[in-house]
This record gives sequence, C-alpha cells and structure tokens, in this order.
Amino acid sequence: MVVDRTARVRRGDVIVEQQPSAGPGYFIRRVIGLPGDHVACCDARGRITVNGKALDETYLYPGDSPSKIRFDVTLPKGKLWLLGDHRRISYDSQEKGPLAVRVVGQAYLILRHGHAIFLRAPQTFVADGLAPADTRTPPALTGVAVSILASLSLLALTIIGVIRHVLRVSRRPSR
Repeated sequence: MVVDRTARVRRGDVIVEQQPSAGPGYFIRRVIGLPGDHVACCDARGRITVNGKALDETYLYPGDSPSKIRFDVTLPKGKLWLLGDHRRISYDSQEKGPLAVRVVGQAYLILRHGHAIFLRAPQTFVADGLAPADTRTPPALTGVAVSILASLSLLALTIIGVIRHVLRVSRRPSR
C-alpha cells in the first residue's frame, strides 16, 4: 500500500488512521462522513445516507450489506464516520460510533494479487456532490514516472556509449 501523508481527508477516501485509545496499531477504513455531516442507515433501499444523499456503494466486498446495524447521527467536531469496505468483518463506526482518530494519510495505491489498484473517490460521492472528482496526482506516482524516465535515459546513454565504442574500435587501423 502506498500512502500520501499530505492529502486532505475527503468523503470517499480510504485512509490509514490510528486511534489514540487502541494503542499503536493502524487501521484502513473509508471516510463516509466528516464533522458536521448527518449519516444514517438505512434508506428504503437499504443504503447509507450522508446529508440526505444515498450512497451506491459498489466498492463493498461481494455479499456485504452497507451496515450490520441501523444508525442516525450527526458527527461532532473532530470525529469521522469510518467504515471498512468488507463490512461483515470490519470493526469500525458501526460498532464504535463516530471516531476521533489521527489520520496518517490517504491510501491511493494498493497491490492485490499482483495488480496495482489506484484508489479514487468513488463515483457515488462525486455524483451526489459529497466529494469533488479526484484529480489529485499521487506523489509516489510522480516518483515512479521520474524513476522510469531516469532508467530509460540511462539505458539510452548506455546504448549510445556502446555504439560509439564499437565505432571507435572498428576505425582503428589493424596492426
């Protein structure tokens, strides 16, 4: 997992966080609600709502429902509503309510089964105006691009050097 420690937290982001009361461990959860938001479960179709807007959570683990319990809360200052994407086994705001956490950073790249997956704000948050379209370029992605360009440049310079050496050797008179 690659984490951007400078990102500002927005609804829909997957974050790495620490809970002061839980000790030194880190947790990975999705931000559903920010301070001042009203979050509830569930509407007539079984969806979580944020400020009255229903979320179509297509990112949930197959077979999981949006929540194991019903809730209806306005988040106080300094607290977030955080839920795991695998709700059946996640220990999150469903059990603990609004959470006061130390956000370590936003997760934007995970490796799963050998594939890189870039995490962006899900369309349900963007379509309902709960989060802006995610156009942020992850800093590590920029680093990877620079590394690739540097490697290609080094390879090109090596090839040019070998060609120049071969040409010099072939131009020398035989003894």
